[in-house]
Amino acid sequence: MLAAAAGPGPRPPEIEAALELAADPLRWSRGREVFGFVRRGTPLPEERAPETRLLLFRLAELVAEVAHNTAGPAPFFDHHAGWAIGPLAHRLALLTDDGPTRDRIANAVGEWPPPA
Repeated sequence: MLAAAAGPGPRPPEIEAALELAADPLRWSRGREVFGFVRRGTPLPEERAPETRLLLFRLAELVAEVAHNTAGPAPFFDHHAGWAIGPLAHRLALLTDDGPTRDRIANAVGEWPPPA
């Protein structure tokens, strides 16, 4: 899901780190470390980053949380972190003006929820 939202690149190093973590189960125990790296790189409110960029970084944090929870030592992140990935990606797709990003996320999700 993160790869779909981030696109082909270039990507911020924090997003690359989360993608590399997700791709290699042997690295999942480094989830807390990657989470910290992503959190430190997340744009600050005074930077007035677009909401889509903030959501992308939050998605990367969730990926790191899930990796840590799966393989890392205690203390664990919230066990529901994985459940937030799909809805957050859906929100990101709705906010982006970039058609290819929206299509990649839709393909990764598999099916859009019905309109409310």
